[in-house]
Amino acid sequence: MNETISYRNIWRISYPLILGFVAVTIINVTDTAFLGRVSDVAIGASGLGGIYVLVMLMAAFGLGIGAQIIMARFHGEEKPERIGPVFDHMMYLLLTLSGVMILFHFLFAEQLLSRMIASDAILQSTIIYTNIRVIGLIPAAIVVGYRCFLTGISNTYAISYAAGMMAALNLVFNYLFVFGNLGFPRMEIAGAGYASVLSETLSLIYLIVWVRRKRLGVQFNCFHFPKPNFKQIKSIMRIATPVMVQHVVSISAWMTFFLIIEGMGERDLAISNIVRSGYSVLMIPLIGIGQGTQTLVSKLIGQGGTHLVFKLIKRLLLVSVVSSIGLMLLNLINPRLLLSVFTNDVMLIDDSIPVVYVISISIILFAVSMILLSVVSGTGNTFMTLVIEVSTLVIYLNFTYRMVHQWHQPLHIVWTSEIVYFSCMGLFSGLYLWSGKWKNAKVHE
Repeated sequence: MNETISYRNIWRISYPLILGFVAVTIINVTDTAFLGRVSDVAIGASGLGGIYVLVMLMAAFGLGIGAQIIMARFHGEEKPERIGPVFDHMMYLLLTLSGVMILFHFLFAEQLLSRMIASDAILQSTIIYTNIRVIGLIPAAIVVGYRCFLTGISNTYAISYAAGMMAALNLVFNYLFVFGNLGFPRMEIAGAGYASVLSETLSLIYLIVWVRRKRLGVQFNCFHFPKPNFKQIKSIMRIATPVMVQHVVSISAWMTFFLIIEGMGERDLAISNIVRSGYSVLMIPLIGIGQGTQTLVSKLIGQGGTHLVFKLIKRLLLVSVVSSIGLMLLNLINPRLLLSVFTNDVMLIDDSIPVVYVISISIILFAVSMILLSVVSGTGNTFMTLVIEVSTLVIYLNFTYRMVHQWHQPLHIVWTSEIVYFSCMGLFSGLYLWSGKWKNAKVHE
């Protein structure tokens, strides 16, 4: 148990996850970096379209996290033979979910997006982009399944390799497709969509081959894909459903935030999307540590180490906060450096800097709140995680809406809503953990 909570183990689990989250972020960041050299409309459309697709992907990610918590608990209890059935049924659920989401998109997306996006130019570009990106939900969902399996068994190295492959391929495909280099047709925003789908698919192939070669399926009783066992499905969904709803609600709120900003004009939306891309880069290490936290906490409880959870929390907070301070200082010393990756428009960069200062403060708060919320999730009480998230988002969106439509504040003041968001999340999570009620949570029968 002492090994589980050691700084060495925290880093061993977290750093491949940090690199893994680079992949998902790099796709949107690379799209923004290339499309930032096309037009403000392309930036805005890729930003909204990327969040729209991310909302769907977060449903799959939430399902995977629920299964990951169960697999980590079995791993801590030294019951590897029970991990495989969880993995197999997780894959059934992920494939079904991704198919339903693709069907939903092609039936309702245009009507839904037209009600939310005021600019016709941004709307049309967003539809072009999302029609391509949603096809990649199937390989992306399966990648989520493999990532959560590897994280649950504390074998995260392949995640970083797959991430590096995805990031590199996405960069190459964007270079070829967006501007039409090396004989390829110039496709602009459509090219960014194709680049994302291809890079996700090739990354999945790598993960499948790696897991097979390491014979992890034999070790953990995976890949039998028996007739669906509804008791097993119910067990997964009991833990996963609140996490799925939490992730979808969280990203939906993020999209709502940008839709509120879109009402301020195309320029403010472009600035916000440039800043969001930089913000996403800064959050990568903290999100990776957060996902590792869920596995570490669940495994520790499975080993009978409930009394060591607060010691683990202190160590996780130290790692996370120190990382965030480094990122904040790097951002404050030269804010133009990160922004220049996403656009070569000097005026757009200058207009974005006041917002950068605001998010630099929120990064510290994010480092604390992400760890505390992840600990709540790792205990198995995922319903409480959902309650905390929803309560926080109600305050967050109400504050943002009033900032824009009632108090008519400038963009950088509107972005202080991030500070409100993370402060509330950290406070609510900390109060719940301090109450000790999480000790009674059950992950499986």
